[in-house]
This record gives sequence, structure tokens and C-alpha cells, in this order.
Amino acid sequence: MSLRLVIATLLILLAAPAAAQSDPAAVAQSFAAYKQALIDGDGAKASALTSSDTHAFLKQTLDRALTMEADEVQALPLLDQISVLMLRHNMKAEQLREMKDGDPVAYAVNQRAFDMNEVEKLEAEGFTINGDDAQAPISNLKGSPIPVNVHFKEEQGTWRFDLLSSIAPFRAVFDAQAGMLSALKSKDGSNGAVPLIIHLITGRAPDPNIWNPPG
Repeated sequence: MSLRLVIATLLILLAAPAAAQSDPAAVAQSFAAYKQALIDGDGAKASALTSSDTHAFLKQTLDRALTMEADEVQALPLLDQISVLMLRHNMKAEQLREMKDGDPVAYAVNQRAFDMNEVEKLEAEGFTINGDDAQAPISNLKGSPIPVNVHFKEEQGTWRFDLLSSIAPFRAVFDAQAGMLSALKSKDGSNGAVPLIIHLITGRAPDPNIWNPPG
């Protein structure tokens, strides 16, 4: 085999995976598989289709929920404060530890910690790809005041759900309103906006001690 033919063959082999990864249909297939895993309560499948930095973010948030003192939580960006306090609001300390020590995504999906009816309604069409990022508008997202795109990230030849990119618009909204919201104070001087937001989301008033780590 000539050197020219060897080089041509290598170029074809190297180009083939990139062509497959750039196919929007492959991303749509991952979205459909991820959605079905949530519907089926298949934690292992959902976890395998979740990006590595999403796993890391969830582990970090669980660690914060278990350990952070009030002043540390209130120093976080608003969306992170909400994420930490929502975990404390919805789960007992032993559940938080079990979730953190295992696979947070698999745990949440196996426990069906989401509204099944709302998940079934979610649709995403028209994925566009830029490098290892793919996104598409998500429709039928209940309660969202702003348009949201669902993001997937290509890792090791598989398109995986990218939570951090998907929630970036919400982070931007909260960051833009941080000054105004931080002015709302509870009687003890803590941020009053975050407990109010949690109350509105869940329909339940959080415990006044929610700023402190669980026992």
C-alpha cells in the first residue's frame, strides 16, 4: 500500500466519526432516549446520557446542601442558593447523603423526582450543532417565563444532556435581578427572596432554619 493511500485511508477513518457526531438526528435521538429514560424511571440510562460536568455540578450542590452554613449559602449566586435550599426543602438529610454518595442523576430518576406528565409533554426540534455543543428550543416547558433551549454535549462519541448550558438563561435572569432581590430581607436579616421563590415553586413555605445545614 502506497504512503498516499495510507494517508487517504487514515483521513477517511478520522473524518467518519466527526461526520456522525455532527448529525442533528443523532442529538435528537439522544434527547428522545433521555426523555424516555425519565419516563421509564431508568436511572442508569439517564445517568449514562448526562454530561460529566452536570454530574459534577449536582455532586457539588449536594455537598453544599449538606455542609454550607447560612453566610456561605447567601454568598452564592442566586440560582445556586435556590438549588441548595430546594434540596434542603425537599429532602431529608439521610436522603441527601444517600444521593451524594451514589449517583445523583440515577437516584433522582429512580425516585421519580419530577412530574411525569410534564416530562412527557416536552419536545425539542431543530437541533443545531457547534463543535461539541448542540441545542434546540424546548417546548411545553411548564412555568418558564423565558424561552429555553435544551443543550447536549458530545462526550466520547455520545450526545449527553448538558444541564449547565440549559439553565444558563435562568442564571442570567437571576444575576440581572440580584441587586433588587437581595434587598428583600427576612426578619432575621437573611435573604427573603430565595425562600419566597421556593414557596412559589413548591407551594410550601420553607422552614425558617433552611439556611443552616441539616443535622
